[in-house]
Amino acid sequence: MKTLERWLKHKWMILVHPEILQAYQRTFSTHDGQLILQHLLDHIYFTVYQGTDAAGAALHNARRSVVHEILMNIDAAENPQKYDVKVEKEKVDAP
Repeated sequence: MKTLERWLKHKWMILVHPEILQAYQRTFSTHDGQLILQHLLDHIYFTVYQGTDAAGAALHNARRSVVHEILMNIDAAENPQKYDVKVEKEKVDAP
């Protein structure tokens, strides 16, 4: 039951160690980090694949996934309470 409870609390996010989250935040809060993040957003995340090749579309989606992971980790570092889903135990009456 504990495994299910842990999963319910964090089912929308892969657990990342708080020290790693803080490293993401420190890295991308610098001037250089913000320039790089803006470049990734402009040239990968906010672009649409316009080709007809399925492999090209999959590659573009994979690249976008990496940028999305960076954004999620920065957000989790800045707003940890946002990802802490409270789970309440329900009392079950015995028959």
